[in-house]
Amino acid sequence: MKAKYLNELKDVLNDYRASQKDMQEIISDYDQLYEDALASGKTDDEVWQMLGTPREAADELIDTLQRRKEKNIKTKIITVMPFISLIVFFVLGFYKDMWHPGWLVFLSIPMTAILLQARLKDGIVALMPFLSIIVFLILGWGFNLWHVGWMVFLSIPVVAILLNTKLKDIPVAISPFVAVVAFIILGFQYNLWNPGWLVFLIIPMLGILHEKNIMKLIVYELSFALAIGFYLYMGYVEGSWEYGGIGFLLPVSMGLIFGDVKFQIGNISVEERKKAITMIGVVIIAIGLFLALGFGLSGWAWAWQVFLLIPVVAIILFDKVRLTALMPFLAVIIFFSVGYFFDMFHISWLAFLLIPITAIIENA
Repeated sequence: MKAKYLNELKDVLNDYRASQKDMQEIISDYDQLYEDALASGKTDDEVWQMLGTPREAADELIDTLQRRKEKNIKTKIITVMPFISLIVFFVLGFYKDMWHPGWLVFLSIPMTAILLQARLKDGIVALMPFLSIIVFLILGWGFNLWHVGWMVFLSIPVVAILLNTKLKDIPVAISPFVAVVAFIILGFQYNLWNPGWLVFLIIPMLGILHEKNIMKLIVYELSFALAIGFYLYMGYVEGSWEYGGIGFLLPVSMGLIFGDVKFQIGNISVEERKKAITMIGVVIIAIGLFLALGFGLSGWAWAWQVFLLIPVVAIILFDKVRLTALMPFLAVIIFFSVGYFFDMFHISWLAFLLIPITAIIENA
């Protein structure tokens, strides 16, 4: 019976075109398994049931062998990529005098590993930092667009959101990034830092669209529209942007009336109350600083960075403090400040490399 089992297994493996080496190893292994099972007191029928029919065993083994071969091929490709990249780099350098930006070929090393080892969705997200760097450098060296080219890095979180968020939630999820892009374009291209910052109001206005109560939705949206209109009227017509800001008390008042904006004093611990008060204080301070720097120093172009204090403080107060969580915000501040104040956008993008470096150090 053992000989019959092994012969049938060999015939099936032949049908599947298994290599002689793999076939010999499989037959040898199953010969030993069969002998061990008989030695333990099992009958031939019990052994067949334990091992599965030759066809069932071969099906499972072929799948395993195929996966192993694919893994070996992928591993070999990943292993040789540094050498291929080096050869391409020298060819571009010696024959085309493209040492720069020929060094970009070295990015193919991590990109190849990601493409061959990650799942499609995860692979796309993981590739975005490298693609963003390539596009950013092309915009910078090719078109001298360092100052606005940095916005391509926003594609990293945007792509991650698009691939991992429900369709109905996507507009709200990507609205902060759309607002930043619009704000920067309005500022750099048209010098409309104020009132260009109003684009950030698309974030709550889109969020309100999820409100199921139609009347409340209309009232909220109308309150924002009136507040924006009043602000623009007071600024452009009366020349009093500061007083125009009073109009934004209208949507806040609507929030208080509908109970969506409320202050809870009871039923929370002293520690939670302190954290809540701290967060409210940080939000108020951030808004005050933004307006003060904007109106007082005409710093609309860079004052928006104070709003990054809000998520930073929230992480410190409500989450386990890890530099990895804080680094994206710190990297944005370093990148924009160095680029804007010292005209070094072509170098300051390196600040974004602090994010993976920090993650590696903390998780090593």
